[in-house]
Amino acid sequence: MEMVKDTLTPILATNQNLAIVEQPATINLNEIQPQAGQIYHISGPGASGGRMRSIVEQWVVQAIEHEQTAHWIDGACRMNPARFIPLLEQHGLPINESLSRIFLSRGFTLHQLDSQLARLPSELAITKSPIVVVDGLLTMHEDDAIGSLESRILLRRHVQLLENIAHQRQVAVILITESSSASKRHERRLDYIRRHAHNHLLGRTLRRGRTATLHLYHPRSGQFGTLSMPTKNEQTRFRIQTPMRTTDTKIMCSQLEDPIVGNQAGLLDDQIVESWIPSNQKERE
Repeated sequence: MEMVKDTLTPILATNQNLAIVEQPATINLNEIQPQAGQIYHISGPGASGGRMRSIVEQWVVQAIEHEQTAHWIDGACRMNPARFIPLLEQHGLPINESLSRIFLSRGFTLHQLDSQLARLPSELAITKSPIVVVDGLLTMHEDDAIGSLESRILLRRHVQLLENIAHQRQVAVILITESSSASKRHERRLDYIRRHAHNHLLGRTLRRGRTATLHLYHPRSGQFGTLSMPTKNEQTRFRIQTPMRTTDTKIMCSQLEDPIVGNQAGLLDDQIVESWIPSNQKERE
């Protein structure tokens, strides 16, 4: 204690104002990786959860780095493979060879997306890919040509198909969607995905002045904070972890007293996202 007092004495003598700078918590992507045999629901800000794509792209590059492949189904008509080039250069990977390991398919209509998902089991039997990304699974459901009944039938078929793929082939399936919708019909679709997903990662943009920061919350581990990108040598090999569970649909959350079960999982955004925002940040907003 005397050493601390001796250190502070020159500072206090100059009457300098001391400020405590708050350092936000960070989330390491290596600690919240997709797990084999599970559906991982990634939801956040942007059109169809567009701001969350950079997170999934990191996992895809990690798989490519160890000579694995990945399937990316673009249901939002926005995928640009050039987005991977800076990441591949950062990891020192050959561009053309690495991009050839990404099997990209794009559906311009909901029925084309349905056909692409139906082909997945036979394609995975050949490629043995450990990871499947479906970007914008719900985007095409907003088409005026798609009726409410047809939308429900196709969504149930797609989710059941992806559940079977994840369980039978022990593949990590990642679904990217928006976190909320003003449409009650679309919100019910989001609730359906939340109930059937085994893992969740929620994103929310917090503004401090003119700066907007993407904050993440991982309910299963209770981690929350800003994104910490892994360095090239931080992980020796991309491994999809052994699933913690594949049958029950409980989501344990350290902030809540009881587990979230069944349709209660659809309230994640409303009940959880607000709870992990520090109170001082709420006051600033």
